[in-house]
This record gives sequence, C-alpha cells and structure tokens, in this order.
Amino acid sequence: MTEQTKQVKLVSNTHIYLDARKLLDEILDITPNFPRAYKFSVGAKMQDLGISLLREIAAAYMNKDRDIRLRHLTEFQTLFETLKTLIRIAGERRWIKGLGRHAQIVELMDAIGKQSSAWKNSLTKIKG
Repeated sequence: MTEQTKQVKLVSNTHIYLDARKLLDEILDITPNFPRAYKFSVGAKMQDLGISLLREIAAAYMNKDRDIRLRHLTEFQTLFETLKTLIRIAGERRWIKGLGRHAQIVELMDAIGKQSSAWKNSLTKIKG
C-alpha cells in the first residue's frame, strides 16, 4: 500500500471529511427537488461546491507544508461560505423539502464550520 493510499484512507475517517460527505449526500438528495429554473444552475453549483469541499479537505490533510495546508483550508472556507449562502437561499425560497431538513443541514454546516476554523487556528498557532 502506497503512502498516498494510506493518507487517503486516513482523511476519509476524519470527522470533518465525514461531515462534509454527509453534507454532499444531503445536497445530492435536495437538489433534484429544486424548481426547474434553478435545478441546473444553483443546484449544480451546490453539488460542485460540495465536491470541491471534499477535495480541499483531502489536500489540506495530505500536505505536510503548513502554508499549503493553510491555503487549502482558506480555499475550503471560501467555498464553504458560498455554499452556505446558496443553502440559505434555497431554504428561504422553500426549495428544501421535508420537515426540519433545512435545519438539519444548517446544524451540519455549523459543525463543519467550527471544525474547519479550529483546524485552521491550530495550524496558525503552530506557525506563529
């Protein structure tokens, strides 16, 4: 087993990765119910952002260089804020179907946000 394969297995077991994966699953479940006019624009963008979040987590986790890790975490947070805004819009417009589904997604996103901030702060403290 190569070192990169071991790292991929490890990153897929981290709490932030698992939560981001759950978020992507939620996005994949809710976007087909969006109105046709937004399904292929806003919905597709949300799906792309969810996939990009997983990529940025993996890149930050697998790199040894702190500056590169911080760059990936900063990119993660930028993408994450965009996704949060799109989910907020979808919730306000009632595109997210199901009792409490929007609230569950918001709670999951809060947890992910806290984890990414804590991770980034821990790297900044080590560096500084």
